[in-house]
Amino acid sequence: MAENDPLVRAGALAGAARAHELLLTGTPREVLARIVPEDPLDLRARIAARIAERALLLDVEHLLLRAQALCSLHAATWRGDPELAEWLDLRVEEALAAALSEDPGERLGPEDLALFAAPLELDPLALATSCARFNCLPFEQREAFLAVVLDAVAADRLARARQLSLSELARRARAGLEIFRRAARSSS
Repeated sequence: MAENDPLVRAGALAGAARAHELLLTGTPREVLARIVPEDPLDLRARIAARIAERALLLDVEHLLLRAQALCSLHAATWRGDPELAEWLDLRVEEALAAALSEDPGERLGPEDLALFAAPLELDPLALATSCARFNCLPFEQREAFLAVVLDAVAADRLARARQLSLSELARRARAGLEIFRRAARSSS
């Protein structure tokens, strides 16, 4: 097993020592300065995995900055318990909860919204609102929409894994599609 491998254990210990060095000295501002530039806590990967696992439409970079800020604010209270991975997951969960509860227009800056909305010929705020509405759909509908619209191979795999016909998967995906269709109609 990998956890019994001395090299894996040594790597984990080095990672824990690095995390202690990053998190346990200095003010929240100093901690933030150490963890933002290169994401040494690998929060981006945790966030991307959590978003994919929950089939959400959220900006990873926005969540990364929020999670890093939360880590820096809570760093002084962490003393190794819970384990670092669990502690980081808690910060990611806090960042996700905050992002899902905020006003859609606050999620991205106006220039970011315009960048994503323009190719879809949508009003930036309508796109942000549509994404927020999408994130409120039941998981099965979000998952189906993302698989059908963004990755046809995933749609076939997902249908088999969920023991659904492709038409049933498409029916589930339609709820997400309708949210964006309504936004497009109101933008024109």
